[in-house]
Amino acid sequence: MSMTIRIDRLALPMSIGILDFERETPQTVVVSIDIAVADGLAAGEFVSYAPVVEHLIALSDSGRHIDLVEELAEEIFAFLFADARIAGAGVTVMKPDIFAQAAGVGVTIERINTTSRTTS
Repeated sequence: MSMTIRIDRLALPMSIGILDFERETPQTVVVSIDIAVADGLAAGEFVSYAPVVEHLIALSDSGRHIDLVEELAEEIFAFLFADARIAGAGVTVMKPDIFAQAAGVGVTIERINTTSRTTS
């Protein structure tokens, strides 16, 4: 049996984008993450969403500028895949305030953790 942990539409202010106005003022970024947990966890062992959310809040609070939504997604993968219990993930990063006609624009990327300890 497989398990997926979902972080759904975490909205945070971030300095993100390549345009001048995006470098001057933080904008809302909405992140959704599906985390596939490796099979074979020991009884009582679990993967928590809390460190992931805390990491993203700390990144937001840092004020560090990120040029592309793809870069933010890749940074999220690096954080997630430091945990070998995570078999893979899908990360969506959206900027909801770019076009009035769209609920958001962004990217969805899926990756497999090649260092996962999955027992399949």
